[in-house]
Amino acid sequence: MVRMALNEQERMRGVLLGAALRRARGTKPVREIAAAAGVAEETLRKIERGAVPTPALFTVAAITQVLGLTLDDLVHEVGRAGQAAAVA
Repeated sequence: MVRMALNEQERMRGVLLGAALRRARGTKPVREIAAAAGVAEETLRKIERGAVPTPALFTVAAITQVLGLTLDDLVHEVGRAGQAAAVA
């Protein structure tokens, strides 16, 4: 199966997702969150900087659980940030 290239909106959503996770992590070390979520530190770093615009659902779910977020909260935050960015 050939994967279609992402458009600018999809790439921006990945950046916003990463920024939201980074804010939620606060001052907690990447190593601590990654280990608790069962993901590689580099994976978390890439997601946080938007280098992985479409991370796997279960990866994001594991990270949000460790951070005390719900997926619903994360989706709403990314949506609000996207709307604000579109207006700016």
